[in-house]
Amino acid sequence: MKKLMMAALAAAAMTAFAEDEESEAPIFWGFGNYGLYSGYQLYGSLVNPEPTLQGYAEGNANLSWDGTSLGYFGLGIWSNTDLTDRRRNAYGKAFNEWDFNVHYGYTYWFDDEEKWGLTYRTSVVWYYYPHRRHEHMWGKTDTTVDWNHYVQLDNPFVIPFANFVHEYHETDGNLIEFGLKKPVSCCERLTLTPSATFVWRNSNYGWCFPRYGLKENNKMNGSGLATMKLMLEGTYQLTDHFGLFAKVAYCHIVDHDLRDAAEQAHGGDYGKYKDFAWGGVGVTFNF
Repeated sequence: MKKLMMAALAAAAMTAFAEDEESEAPIFWGFGNYGLYSGYQLYGSLVNPEPTLQGYAEGNANLSWDGTSLGYFGLGIWSNTDLTDRRRNAYGKAFNEWDFNVHYGYTYWFDDEEKWGLTYRTSVVWYYYPHRRHEHMWGKTDTTVDWNHYVQLDNPFVIPFANFVHEYHETDGNLIEFGLKKPVSCCERLTLTPSATFVWRNSNYGWCFPRYGLKENNKMNGSGLATMKLMLEGTYQLTDHFGLFAKVAYCHIVDHDLRDAAEQAHGGDYGKYKDFAWGGVGVTFNF
């Protein structure tokens, strides 16, 4: 689970790249990445503290009517493979999670130079765990569904963004990721992007958070700001269609109750580590 915000940011970047390369945007385009990570991080919490392989790919079609852009529509898929046996008994190991999404995105530009604009992307995501071997606290969950709404204010300075997540299957909960990022072009092919992301969740949202202190109906005690993530990501374009990436992040549980639960080792795989560093390296492609 994850990467919708990453996908949205990359989609905006690839769209800009396509527009720079060609005076007329292509009808079909896409991008992807595959990498080695020090762990499985989700919404600022550490799901698995041991190495994993994760990859994402999506394809899109630009939509237009009478010469006017109507945005784009596409499909995407993300996968995870644990490289150790830490979660084998519960989730299996190789390709133990597949996340499928269908999405639509559009950028409304406020000026002819396309320096200021509002990007919106909506995605429905199906999370599938093909080897799951246990009953979750909310029942058997071989799959679940999220509906995401991502927005960002495009501008030449610092870019604010927010991702609104509603989970249907497990908890009927709501979560909001929001923060700031600043892409910096160091040279023609190298871009560095520092970012700060915060996560707010309501009392229904149980993913990634320690189970200590749950009410009888399995809701968290209250809503509030849960986690913070500070990240630096670098991308280097080797050719027009292939590149490398590296990222490192520091994550911190903000909520005092959640920190207390983490200190007492409650929460199983989710939210057990109150502060941790996390990162990854890999390859990218676009077409």
